[in-house]
Amino acid sequence: MAAAPRWLVHGDSVVEGWAASRPHLAWLAVAGRALDVEDVNLGYAGAARGELASAQQLASLEADIITIVFGTNCWSRTPHTAGLLYETTLAFLTAVRTGHPQTPLLVVSPVRRPDGEATPNALGATLAQLRDAVERATRDTLRGGDDRLALLPGAGLLTPSHLVDGVHPGDEGHALLARAVAGNLTGNKFLGTIFGKALD
Repeated sequence: MAAAPRWLVHGDSVVEGWAASRPHLAWLAVAGRALDVEDVNLGYAGAARGELASAQQLASLEADIITIVFGTNCWSRTPHTAGLLYETTLAFLTAVRTGHPQTPLLVVSPVRRPDGEATPNALGATLAQLRDAVERATRDTLRGGDDRLALLPGAGLLTPSHLVDGVHPGDEGHALLARAVAGNLTGNKFLGTIFGKALD
């Protein structure tokens, strides 16, 4: 029996599964079951700010698919400017590609966070501006020739009603994230032979 495709997912507390009522209801677990893959959760609460050490770790690990979800924590705990996060995202993607030059890679930009959307952080950047920086860096990398890269904009994936504490989604929000990410992956032309099914 062939091994299931290995899916590495790097991100923050939302990837880790915070606020889901049970571990199996976190979005990555839901999507992994739906796609019939070996999902590897590399979510780190309070982190995932584009640290190059994390990119190097991803580059060194075996993977058939990679998903990167970061940017939210660049608004608060360790503030970034939009320019800094743009360059950080470019560097992160470049570092991952040193180990995975042809692996399908999906970048998901930050989901909405009501207290940060229009509020400048300590360095003057709103979350909306930081989200735009992640997306611009991903699109510029695509235009640079990385045709196995995809972007899923996070702003429209959840509404404030899906956030149990203003930051983390509850079970309904996790289910919506699972559906959106899995749908993006199964719709990617490079993944058609990897996945056997999508979410209903």
